Amino acid sequence: MQKASTIKRVQSLDVLRGIAIIGTLLTNIWSFSQNSWGTDDPFNPWPGLFKEGWQLEIADAAGMISNGKFLALLSILFGVGMAIQFESAMRHGRRWPWRYEWRSLLLLADGFVHFALVVDFDILMGYALVAMVVAPLLFLRTRWLVLAAVLIGALHLFLQYFQARAYLSDSQLSRASAPAREAVPADEAAWTVPTTYSGEVAERLNNFWNLRYEVFQVAPPLSAFLFITGVLLWRAGLFKADERAGRIATWLAVGGLGVGVPLTLWTSIDVPGAEVVGSLSRYVIAPVVAFGYLGLTLILLRRGGGQGFLTRQLGAVGRTALSCYMLQNIIAMVAFNAWGLRLGPLDSVGTILAWAVISGILMLAASLWLRRFTQGPFELVWRAAVQAPFRRRDRERAAEAAARQEHKNEPEPEQRHHNNNAPTGAP
Repeated sequence: MQKASTIKRVQSLDVLRGIAIIGTLLTNIWSFSQNSWGTDDPFNPWPGLFKEGWQLEIADAAGMISNGKFLALLSILFGVGMAIQFESAMRHGRRWPWRYEWRSLLLLADGFVHFALVVDFDILMGYALVAMVVAPLLFLRTRWLVLAAVLIGALHLFLQYFQARAYLSDSQLSRASAPAREAVPADEAAWTVPTTYSGEVAERLNNFWNLRYEVFQVAPPLSAFLFITGVLLWRAGLFKADERAGRIATWLAVGGLGVGVPLTLWTSIDVPGAEVVGSLSRYVIAPVVAFGYLGLTLILLRRGGGQGFLTRQLGAVGRTALSCYMLQNIIAMVAFNAWGLRLGPLDSVGTILAWAVISGILMLAASLWLRRFTQGPFELVWRAAVQAPFRRRDRERAAEAAARQEHKNEPEPEQRHHNNNAPTGAP
């Protein structure tokens, strides 16, 4: 029974990771498909092909479904993974968090390479830095970890309040000075989107701190809160196959969607307060919806048994999450950038189709790869790099454990004497 529960837990985590990866692509695909190369309008570098009507409604609907929600879900699952790593370290007698800090340093380096060579909205660097701070907190008892989550969540809301005030103030000033738009500084008017791969890389590196503002200054408190919440949900038994897990999933689904969906819809309706709520959409409302997505997915998996075709494909993406996250951005970069296939800019329907095609490629590639390997290609390299400095010590520890087990299995002297006097052979 325990073995079956463990299998279901792992499967649900894989499916959730797969959903989060595919969902983040739905958020990011617009940045690729709307890219217009060489534009001389600094106010509208990505004009796209949807301005009004149903094209705009499709784009807005995709944004309401995905923007910030699946990234928050991925952050919660990152915290769950951290909890699993912590329990594994305690079970095997490994010192925590030294190995995990090394793992985070590698993730930081991986994120920098991904940022420099692929996309400017990489999340891995931010995850690595926050994980280094959060990892030691896992020694805390659950009640103290809850307190840490509350304090960090309050800090995040406090910062978001002031950022929302600044955003609304800037928005009012920009509307008041709208006629001054014609006076554009010469350096801004001459700005163009890089049309070569080397130009893109140079642009990202030259503007490193500006492009990393969100990851290094805005997102860390939220990421820390979601990481710790993921740890707490794991400790609460959310991913076990029992009635208590079902109740927690129901609470998450009802609470997250019951609160988050109306607030999300509020931002799209021209009613009082919509602009204020909209300024909180990505970093306050989206995480609430993400908890609802988490609970609803677990409910559906419990009812459906997790054996459907789509579930298996999403699980394959989840098992190769790091590889699929990087691969989806590489495919989109090659497909839409000026130095690549230059398929864009696309309208809303074309963008959704591009998202579906790339998602299908990820599912197919992950399924085929897992027929021969147990992990994705980046995961295999990643695991080898993480274990490399500790391989010798792990071998020594394994040898010591084997020696202790062998000594434990040896019979006591009296038992050996008794065995020597025992009759041998057939009666």
